[in-house]
Amino acid sequence: MVVLENLVIPFQINNKIKGTIVRLSSVASQIINDKYPKNINSIFADSISITASIGSRMKNDGVFSFQAHSEGVIKTIFVDLNYNSSVRGYISVNNFENIENLPFEKLISNGILALNIKEGKFSKNYQGLVEIKGKSIKDAIDTYFNSSEQVKSFFKLFNIFNLTKYEPESNYIAGAIKLELMPEINDFNNTEKPNEDWKTILMFLETMNSEEFLNINKTSKQILLNLFGQYEIKIFDEINLNNNCQCSNERVLNTLKSMDKKEIKYLFNKKKSIEVVCEFCKTKRVYSEQDLK
Repeated sequence: MVVLENLVIPFQINNKIKGTIVRLSSVASQIINDKYPKNINSIFADSISITASIGSRMKNDGVFSFQAHSEGVIKTIFVDLNYNSSVRGYISVNNFENIENLPFEKLISNGILALNIKEGKFSKNYQGLVEIKGKSIKDAIDTYFNSSEQVKSFFKLFNIFNLTKYEPESNYIAGAIKLELMPEINDFNNTEKPNEDWKTILMFLETMNSEEFLNINKTSKQILLNLFGQYEIKIFDEINLNNNCQCSNERVLNTLKSMDKKEIKYLFNKKKSIEVVCEFCKTKRVYSEQDLK
């Protein structure tokens, strides 16, 4: 029996290109809500894969977050990954009636993508912003890295919602391969000597389709060797992801106790208890007035 995993595996090609391969099963399926149509879930799945491929090496209380906001059908996408390799996410949709066939531009319009890095309690936060344009969330993330960060990068994204048949029992839910030209090689001003390895490797990567990438009978290492085996490839230790939520009874109580007392009294005048549902894991907690004393 094949055991479905939730892995990020870093690798290097010819000491010139660094990359990550991401393949997600339960981590993605437990975040994605089946009540939304496939075109919504496809964008959400890609956002989770992007977050995993960028943020998988956070350390020292660090957190990487992916936030997309728009005036279209999709109001908000939020995904984060912390130093414990825990992934959380939610999506907020304005209206999901009769949207099954809407294109990306209608689902996310006038959108902004924010990438945030918090490296620890005593470190400065970093935020990068880019306007969401193009026909996919991949277009936005490629634009960000290749212009804002001046890093020659490429993302190839895969998810089960783009397959002809939705068969989660025989496929991974989502995944990605991210490639990045290493700093000592990366030179955007060098137009006379384009990096031939980079062009060829991208050409190889474009041959990979979703059916092959998401197939549970192929390991991540097999995929990398099949794609780039003719080069010198170093495959590093895998990183196991989880979706252990960071919410807790203590945190919720502290938040409620910090609220204005008049507001709390107003809530208890309406009902005998306050119900709090975590946006991420959907855990429901109920508190009485006595609990907040």
